[in-house]
Formats: sequence, structure tokens, C-alpha cells
Amino acid sequence: MKITHPWKAEFNKDSKLLILGTFPSPKSREMGYYYGHPQNAFWKTLAASLGVPEPPYDVGARQRFVREHGIALWDVFKSVDIDGASDASIRDEKPNKFRDIIEESEISAIFTAGRTGTDAFNRLCSHEAGMRAVYLPSTSPANRRTQTTPEYERRWSLVGKLIRGELVSGAGMKELDRKTIEEKGVPSLVLMERAALACVEALTRADALMGIDALRTSKAGKAICVCGAGNNGGDGFAIARLLSLAGIDSNVLFIGDRKKMSEEIKQQALIAENYKVPIIENDLSLIKGSSIIVDALFGIGLVREVAGIYLDAVQAINKARKTGAYVLSVDVPSGISADTGEALGGAVQADATVTFAYNKIGLTIGKGLECAGKLTIADIGIYR
Repeated sequence: MKITHPWKAEFNKDSKLLILGTFPSPKSREMGYYYGHPQNAFWKTLAASLGVPEPPYDVGARQRFVREHGIALWDVFKSVDIDGASDASIRDEKPNKFRDIIEESEISAIFTAGRTGTDAFNRLCSHEAGMRAVYLPSTSPANRRTQTTPEYERRWSLVGKLIRGELVSGAGMKELDRKTIEEKGVPSLVLMERAALACVEALTRADALMGIDALRTSKAGKAICVCGAGNNGGDGFAIARLLSLAGIDSNVLFIGDRKKMSEEIKQQALIAENYKVPIIENDLSLIKGSSIIVDALFGIGLVREVAGIYLDAVQAINKARKTGAYVLSVDVPSGISADTGEALGGAVQADATVTFAYNKIGLTIGKGLECAGKLTIADIGIYR
């Protein structure tokens, strides 16, 4: 049966995150609101994540509930051909557009209930929305019985943690960064410098497998900062300079096209050059002989799969780590989605990660948790 979505998105200007289903079930369409089946665990689970009482079985009460807690609701598909409530039967689907409601609100993260919706959104909608969706286990009566309780609760707890500010998404962190620079007046280069100092401090700790003190003493190797063209790469240029000033043989390996550098990284590159830090472009052979590798290739904004020379660089870093190099990732391991914890095509396996200001959703779940290694959350002057 071909069906068009019967209502608009539930959101307002204060909505902070968006939770998507796949398409309203017959019971939901009958009720006239999301997750209307009396046995669907959505409302109970959402309330538990937020740490508040469950709203009553009433459309008005549920609308007030999500609005009061900064939550928006909608579905992935605008229209589908579907048999009953079976997601597996969906065909001839047409997705909704999400950019408008994101721009008209404070939505910084998208969660999708169920694998079908998550896979569909990330395949069809993530580019248009500008962010990837975080998988949440389905709350439907049939699927809930097959869910393991620890994983179910752990995934759904992310919603409450983001609302309470215990975690941030990539988009949420970018907005905090923007407000610090544009509204508070803290120059972006100051934030970069503090980020670089935090990473160098992490490399000097006694628990590092190969700290800079060991390098300074033995002269047995060198440090290389693998940098991309974004601001994460700017952090890497600053780290290379600070390591060089500390007496470490330190180089920058720039991957990409210099013409695509942000203004901040151009400035950091100029400063590094003024301090005689060698900058080499696109020569992956340099990774092999390094004792310390600083991964500053991609930051929190990655939404597409890593490919080409970037994937080659990720693989070269991982190969060098297997032969003894110590790998420190800047903010998130390159290739990891800061939102979902997915490895997008490939990801750096770090010994340690220094992330800035707040922990990211993607560092607590999936491959992100596995690839981050020892995690440090560093205060660099960005506050709510």
C-alpha cells in the first residue's frame, strides 16, 4: 500500500536533537502521533533516558513532553509502499528533507530508532542534512523482545547525555567553537594553540608508550604530524612546531591540496615555516620511519567515507603503529564519525586521543570507542 506521511515534523526553535522513526505504524496513524502503539516502549525508554516520568497516553501531553525537553520527532520517509507496520516490506520509498528544520532549530544530532531507518538515513539523507544519524535500538513490541538490555540502555542513554550536555555531537561542538570565537571574542588561533599544548602534554606523560622525553634522550626516531587542510590540520602544524621547539626532530606531512587550506591552517603553516619546521606534501613514505605519529588528518566534521590518498595515509599510520610507532589522534581518530562512532571507509587506530572541551558521542560507541585508545578531554577555553 502506497502511503504518504500524514503529518509534519514535531519541532520548534529550541529543539536540540531529532529522533527519527522509519514511517508511522498503523497504530500511530490511528492515534495521530508518533509511537502510538500501546506496547511500543519508545515513550518509556525516552523518559528513562532523560530521567523523568513517562508522559501519559495522550497526544497533547506527548507533544508538550518532547518540546519541554528539546526533542524533535519525525520519520526518515515522506512516502512508502509498505505492508502494515513491517519495515522489511518497505519499497518505493521517498525520504524527507531535513535541512530546513535543522536550520530553524538548534538540532545538533540526529538519532534513528531501528537499523532500517538508520541505514536509510545515512545512505539517502546524511549529505542533505549535513550529519549522520546515530543508531538506536528499535522500541517496537516485536523488536524490543530481541534486544539485549545493556546495549539497548547504553544506546538510548546517549539521548539524555546529549540533552544534559554530558556529550556533544560534531555539529554541537562546531557551534560551541563558533560562539567562543564570534560571540566571546577568543581568536581561533588561541584555541588552536591551547589544543596543541594539550596534545604535547599528553605525549610527555609517563604512560605514553614512546613519549617525547624518550625521543629527546635517545634520538632514536622522529615525530611526524600528519595534517589535513582543515582546522584539525592547523592543530597538527602547531603541535609539530611545539615538538620541534622542545628539541624533537619533528616534521609536518601535509595531505591534500594547499589551495583548500582554511585561513587558520595557512597561518599555522606560516608560523611553522618561520620556525624551520619541515613541511612535506603527500609523501606517505615518511610515516614508516616515525616513532611518534600525530594524527591531525580529519576532525569532527567528517561525514563521507575516507578514500584515495587519505585512506592510504590512514592505512600507513596503522601499519606504522603495528611496528612500534606511538599514535596520538587530535580530537577524534581520523576516519571516525564524531556523531556515530562509525569508521567511514577506514579509521586510525590510536594509542591515545586528546579531544577538546567535551566528549563526543562517537568516541563512546562503536569503532570510535575502540579506536580512540586512552582518551583525554582537554580544556582549551570553550565553554557552554
